[in-house]
Amino acid sequence: MATFLLPQPPDISPIHRLPPELLIDILVHCSDQPSDQLTPVIFGRVCRYWKDVSRLSPRIWQHIYLFESNGTAISHDQAIYWMARSAPLPFDVRIEASTTDMILPLLSPIMSNMQRLRRCVISGRHQDEFDFEKYAFDRTRGCLVDELDLLIKGVSALDALGLNTVPDPAEDRMHSSIFRAHCPADGPPELALRLSVYALPLQSVMKPVPVKSLSITEASLDVLTDVVRMLNFLRCTPMLETLHFTGYPQEGEPIQPGQLFPVTLSRLRTLRLRSTVSVRAILDHVDAPALDELYLEHTNVDVELRTEPYVAQRSPPDEGESDDEAHDFSQSPWSDHCTGMGLRTLLKRSRPPLRVLLMDYADMRTKDFRWCFDHLPHLREFRIVGSDMSDRVVGMLAPYQKRRMAFGLANINPRDAEDPKGSWAVRLPSLTKLAVWHCQRVTGDAVVQALRERVAFTDRAAEEGRGETLESIAVVGCSEFLFQHGQALAETLGERMRLS
Repeated sequence: MATFLLPQPPDISPIHRLPPELLIDILVHCSDQPSDQLTPVIFGRVCRYWKDVSRLSPRIWQHIYLFESNGTAISHDQAIYWMARSAPLPFDVRIEASTTDMILPLLSPIMSNMQRLRRCVISGRHQDEFDFEKYAFDRTRGCLVDELDLLIKGVSALDALGLNTVPDPAEDRMHSSIFRAHCPADGPPELALRLSVYALPLQSVMKPVPVKSLSITEASLDVLTDVVRMLNFLRCTPMLETLHFTGYPQEGEPIQPGQLFPVTLSRLRTLRLRSTVSVRAILDHVDAPALDELYLEHTNVDVELRTEPYVAQRSPPDEGESDDEAHDFSQSPWSDHCTGMGLRTLLKRSRPPLRVLLMDYADMRTKDFRWCFDHLPHLREFRIVGSDMSDRVVGMLAPYQKRRMAFGLANINPRDAEDPKGSWAVRLPSLTKLAVWHCQRVTGDAVVQALRERVAFTDRAAEEGRGETLESIAVVGCSEFLFQHGQALAETLGERMRLS
């Protein structure tokens, strides 16, 4: 019996007879071609059948190509679209950038979906490749990066014409990979993203990056701190919990009135500012209501700093702007003023539950110490190194009468009978750890008197369940604190006292 083949409709080509599974394999193979990063979109324009297959097949969208030449806006839209189409499958990313400055902006939309990232390849001036599947990262969180570390080299690191696009071998050896994985023995691997850039990315070319730890380091004296640019960059890190900034003690352009609104970092718990004269500019424009630890290190300078823009922002000027009525000695009066006023603004705006304050060669005026001591009810640890603070500041640690508000050392023994004119209290009522290192202006007599009175008062309050008392005290390298002062304090403090 003869077999007859029915004729096929002339409008059905052989490619349309392919089953969807085979067509998807072909499209996936074609999509993995960096020569045309828009291949999946082009497939959908061939015909309705291909359009339906491409839209319903996440495998076709697993390869994301982001080119600096396309512009950040287009690259961001493309990355977001590809990630949505490829869900829930993992995906690969390839970035092509002529400078390292563009790597983070191009990568920024990816960072919120890194739990699905399989491999990242970077080409251009910086060559890099990182396989995320080699490590057992905690994939339950969106961003796998534990720390973002930015090293700012400044424009002087560019060649004279800015045309050198050949990678520097020495630089590549120092920064062989922007991704650094650390595998602790007692937990999942930790991932750091470290980039050496000429300047911080502009906010306009960034998508929010959900990193929890950020370190910014100015690596050259040629870098002038651009506080406005840095604070606007911080708006792209809303999940930040730890911020470290290290600069150089040279002043950039001040922030003019109305130029910048404060940046809100609602989760920031640790802030470290080191070797910068921009302490006031930063603290004046940060809202950190959850701040727990503040470290100010090596911020003292003996040159005059500009304060006019800050005064102009407030009418009338803040009462703290006036000269210090105590007129105590200072080797760094201008940075003392800026540090104190910056800290005042931060405490007034954010009212953070600050528990740790370290001032390492960072100082304030006597009036600022007093104001801050009165507004830090939760502070448990205070460490101060290399300060010019006077006996008046040390005296503020002693008990005082609320209604009398005695300036300096208490003039009535709080262990005497009840005072009819007012009750006694202490500043920094939660303080349990105190360290005074290399403070050459304070005398041993003032330290002994203030701490003896404080401990006698707070020990009794702690026994009655009404507050905290000092558990650890260190006085180290203070030239006016002599052996006999240590002996006198040891009688009251016992093992709580550490001397050198």
